[in-house]
Amino acid sequence: MRSSERKGTEADASGAAIPVHERLAADIGVSLYASLASPGRILDHFRREAERALELTRRLPQEAAARPVRIRRFPGIEAESRHWSVYMTLDHLVMVNSAITALIHAICSGHTQGVEIRLDDVRPHADAGADRIVALEALVDRYAHQIDCLGILQSRARHPHPWLGPLTARQWHALAALHNRVHRVQIEKIVRRLD
Repeated sequence: MRSSERKGTEADASGAAIPVHERLAADIGVSLYASLASPGRILDHFRREAERALELTRRLPQEAAARPVRIRRFPGIEAESRHWSVYMTLDHLVMVNSAITALIHAICSGHTQGVEIRLDDVRPHADAGADRIVALEALVDRYAHQIDCLGILQSRARHPHPWLGPLTARQWHALAALHNRVHRVQIEKIVRRLD
């Protein structure tokens, strides 16, 4: 890649380019959302986006939901995520939200040593199938139960995100809801390409 092509982007550990302005917007958006919305409101958003993704998936024949489809890159999505199936997208949501569930608990309990979310650990499996529907349903319930138990997520401790830097538990919670939204939009785009 020529230096002129690199302008305005940074590469993450996997080499996928994400525009700097998108990272900055995400950082500001997560911080504002976490400070302005209650954890309960954020949880409602988290649930609603996951449920919409699941509803879209349930409408599809299994063969269609398993077929990778190339979509146009849109803000908030990595370039390598443009060629996923709907089931792969759900698989990614299960992995990321499982990791964030553990991380929020670790931050709030003060035990973040050894806890890490690596990009390579949340890449979906190409053979992801219909079992991802049940997995995401269960994960959403487990995540909601944990947030309900932890309350207002007032811990000031922070843990680094691979792109956004150190985030509080409340910011990780906000990020989880926004992340669900991004991938719900991705599923909508995949479904349109399947038609």
